[in-house]
Amino acid sequence: MRDLPFLKLLPASWQQWLPSWEGKVLPLVVCVFVALFGMDAWHLWQVYDDSIEDTGVVTSNMARSMAELAETTIKTGDTVVASLAENVEAEGASPESLARIYRLMTQLAAALPAVHEMGFLNERGDAIVKSRLPDPHGINYTDRGYFRFHATSPDRGPFIGPPVTSRVDGTVNITVSRRVNHPDGSFAGVVVASVSMTFFQALFDQVQAKSGGVIGLIADDGTVLVRSPFLPETGDGTVLRTHPLPRLMSAGTLDYISRIGGIRRLGSFDHLRDYPMATLVSQSRQDSLSGWRAEVLTHVIVLICVMIVVAILGRRVAKANRALEELAMQDSLTGLASRRFFDQAIEREFRRAARYRRPLSLIMIDLDHFKDYNDDHGHPAGDDCLRAVGRAISGCLRRPGDVAARYGGEEFAVILPDTDAASASALAERMRQAAQALYACTPHGVVTLSAGVASVAPRPGNAGWQTLVQQADDALYAAKAGGRDMIKLYDPSPTRTGATQSAA
Repeated sequence: MRDLPFLKLLPASWQQWLPSWEGKVLPLVVCVFVALFGMDAWHLWQVYDDSIEDTGVVTSNMARSMAELAETTIKTGDTVVASLAENVEAEGASPESLARIYRLMTQLAAALPAVHEMGFLNERGDAIVKSRLPDPHGINYTDRGYFRFHATSPDRGPFIGPPVTSRVDGTVNITVSRRVNHPDGSFAGVVVASVSMTFFQALFDQVQAKSGGVIGLIADDGTVLVRSPFLPETGDGTVLRTHPLPRLMSAGTLDYISRIGGIRRLGSFDHLRDYPMATLVSQSRQDSLSGWRAEVLTHVIVLICVMIVVAILGRRVAKANRALEELAMQDSLTGLASRRFFDQAIEREFRRAARYRRPLSLIMIDLDHFKDYNDDHGHPAGDDCLRAVGRAISGCLRRPGDVAARYGGEEFAVILPDTDAASASALAERMRQAAQALYACTPHGVVTLSAGVASVAPRPGNAGWQTLVQQADDALYAAKAGGRDMIKLYDPSPTRTGATQSAA
């Protein structure tokens, strides 16, 4: 049985579990299994296609509905603008005519919740009538894109502008505008209506809350006009075409990666018939295929659970052990290496230094009066301080081989391969200054550190790395005894433990 070629692909630990079947029983079982697996794979592929197709149908219908809603809303605004433009051209700009137009604008604005405001600008861009201001004197709009378009183009049709911020109340809207001419055909000004993006946002939010996914109104240049769920970063005109989204010029489906969150989405779009924008409705691919994934999982378990249950458990245990080992190698509070990682690293670097006859230095660091700091300000503040000092220490390291670890409590250790005592002392001083520059790590007061430095150039047969740790710890003790907030280099002389390198 074990001479069958495909069985050699299985792990050795699996092969030893296989029974010693003879004759054609095993090939028959294998053929049945392959047939079942093939039929199930075909079925799951059909379910997959159906899930994608169902998502396309749902999003397509919703995109069409949202497009019709947007079309109707903007068409209403355009109808109002066209009517006002005819009134202005027919009645002129006399005070009596402007008063009637103002009353008409305010009535229409009150009756149409989608229209934020309306206005008439003269040929110089000055606001003559605005529905939200009885006297708009002094407001000029020559910088608006729609005004520049109408001032230079004889086109009498509607112009849909990009999102603009109202100079009356600061809201963001899109504009629908038309050109107004003098009797001789020359440019006389612009009638403009602002279609409220807040109106669209509220409608889209109501639909999105029931259907999920994303609903957007997108201009032909890729600018997001409205998006539900609302994201502030799209409010000022995020261009989706940068990631890459084709121009939504008709109707169709999309399979794309959103530049917001990097999520792969399936959806549909539908372009408005008369206006330069389209609606986009999409679901995350993961959500669309969640039912399919669940069915795949069920079928896989039913087909091969007997073969893989032990392997799954073994893999899960191994994965959990690896995860625990990785966690054990990192201090959860500071993000530095853990004590366990430090012990392994110092032993490894000590052996390497002895093998290549290179110097190895160690810095032991302790925060001064940290217990008092904890008692005064509380353990959360103490934790913040430890994290800040840890960042300051690691920020002073420049080489990938250097290791900064939390040794225990408020004590840190830094392993410096290929580093002599002078360079290690200089680095320890930079760390002391970096910690001092934190100004308490928190707003509570200044916390300083003391450090001991020891350096060795080990030779095969020398004392172990524990001696180097003890020497650095002795130097740290000397720094503490010497007044704290200083660096001490280990001195082997019997009369003193260290020599002061620097002090605050």
